[in-house]
Amino acid sequence: MNHPSMSDEKRARNRIVRRITVVILAIFLLVIATGSALAYVFVKRSIEPIDPTSTETVEIEVPLGAGSGYIGELLEENGLVRSSTIFRFYTRFKNESSFQAGTYTLSPSQSIDELIETLQTGKVIVVPDIKLVIPEGFTIDQVIARLAKVAEIPKEEISEQLSDREYIQSLVNEHEMLTEEVLQEGIYHPLEGYLFPATYEFNKGVTLNEIIDEMLLPTESMYQEYKDRLADSGRTFHETLALASVVEKEAVSTEDRKEIAGVFENRLNDGMKLQSDPTVWYGTGETSIFTSFADLENDSLYNTYRYEGIPIGPIAAVSRDAFEAVLNPNDTENIYFYARPPREGFPNGEVLFEVDYEDHQQNVNKYRSEWEAFEEANSN
Repeated sequence: MNHPSMSDEKRARNRIVRRITVVILAIFLLVIATGSALAYVFVKRSIEPIDPTSTETVEIEVPLGAGSGYIGELLEENGLVRSSTIFRFYTRFKNESSFQAGTYTLSPSQSIDELIETLQTGKVIVVPDIKLVIPEGFTIDQVIARLAKVAEIPKEEISEQLSDREYIQSLVNEHEMLTEEVLQEGIYHPLEGYLFPATYEFNKGVTLNEIIDEMLLPTESMYQEYKDRLADSGRTFHETLALASVVEKEAVSTEDRKEIAGVFENRLNDGMKLQSDPTVWYGTGETSIFTSFADLENDSLYNTYRYEGIPIGPIAAVSRDAFEAVLNPNDTENIYFYARPPREGFPNGEVLFEVDYEDHQQNVNKYRSEWEAFEEANSN
């Protein structure tokens, strides 16, 4: 019987070792190749735009002496690059430097190369001489006060211009959204509700007329967008804007606006008065947490406790959100609502809706003391 020699066994072991070595080497090379491919894909994706189709812009401030590390973190925080680390290494690899300090308007649609080029060329935005911020729900008196402050135009001059019938008539002739409704007897301010709430920027030397024209443009655009819907609704733009302004003053959220708009539709359809406190306050010129019986008897045509239907005109600046809520209100059975004041968990307050008057009155009695405490806390 033949037995394998020691040399045969050694050769067999060597073959096994070589095969294992080849397999391990192959696996090692595969891991390296896969890792390299993944790294390539990661880096390639990192230097491409976050969103090539984005139309949004982001304003960032690059301080004097900021390096690529700081700038990369700034870009990542604002959603302009995927990785601040890749940005830092990429700029070093390409030997990119000379970033300019300043305020930049950048976009997620820019690649890293485009961002670098912008930050090097110093294409900064020009800080406007006048920045006018008008929140939704502002009355025209509040608009006048803020405009006078930031644009350094006397309040009397602004008020006089906005009350000038000849000037208002020229705007009516110019803008399709404006009609003779704004000049009805009983209207306090013809352009109330028509000056759109937004942030406006102007250069020094801008005229009052130019500012007013700029503030009317977004409202005109909204009118043109919804002109067909308005025709189907059976209401004029002025009436819709007036109702939307009441919704604006009553609501604290988008969903509340739609529900309150639905409540108002129910009241109008049932022949009820809107009975909105903000319309009373607009008529009296006083803002209070509680409405007195004397306030309710005020003979202003804006007073929806005294007069049926939609007020004679808007009572505040109307957001697109409130306007759309009136055009598309909730289909609801609710007839009543009561607002609770801001508190923990509800920083803007809370609106309670009810179908029955008895349930609504229970809310009034139960939570009225909250308003008394709120008024006392905020008067100190």
